[in-house]
Amino acid sequence: MELLICVLAAAAAGFSRGFAAFGTAMIFVPLIALVYDAQTAVVTLFLIDLLPSLPLVWKAAPQCDRRTILWMSVGAMALSPLGVMVLLIVDQSLAQLIVGLFLLLTTGHMLLSTAFRLGTGPARSVAAGAVSGFAGGVCGIFGPPAMIYLLGRNMDARTTRADAIVFLTGESLILGATYIGYGMVTAPRLQLSLMLVPIYTGCIWLGAKGFAHTGEATYRRIILWLLLAVSLLITTKAVLALA
Repeated sequence: MELLICVLAAAAAGFSRGFAAFGTAMIFVPLIALVYDAQTAVVTLFLIDLLPSLPLVWKAAPQCDRRTILWMSVGAMALSPLGVMVLLIVDQSLAQLIVGLFLLLTTGHMLLSTAFRLGTGPARSVAAGAVSGFAGGVCGIFGPPAMIYLLGRNMDARTTRADAIVFLTGESLILGATYIGYGMVTAPRLQLSLMLVPIYTGCIWLGAKGFAHTGEATYRRIILWLLLAVSLLITTKAVLALA
């Protein structure tokens, strides 16, 4: 059963990574944490995503908004280590509840208000990156805060996806360096990662093929509903754990 859960988590997370550019942590971390623990889940995700993401970044880099990504990276680098520090000392369920409620409120508003748009600029980009970095450090879920900001701009689906791929891969590297610094990368976690990499890689390819046949409005709608579903899942799981 443990192996089956790991395989399903890697497959679903890989497809989401290829199609939406995010969603891997939201799918992978809660499922792997069911059979291992939160630290194993976030470290294993970093390891299995490391090499398969390179082709995605190679294709996305020429299409991304480099200025926005640069400022978001500044914020992420500032608060990711703090988030990992909090992960090691606070109640995981409480951290997930805070992240889940924030995502739930923001995503719900974006679904109800189709004309909702976020302003852009260095300050907002740094703030978005900082929130993403801190959330990623605390519970491994750094994609949703970044996607809410990227979707809130008036940009086409291809640029939004390219920005997400480049930023989230960079954020993963920042977190990975932090995991290594804290000694969280161990032999058992490396072994689990090596087993899951082929499944994850194959499903990334399938997800990328699916995006190629998806229109602008459909892409935005799918991403928002995915964000809402995961927000509900994170919040409900945290509430049950704290009850």
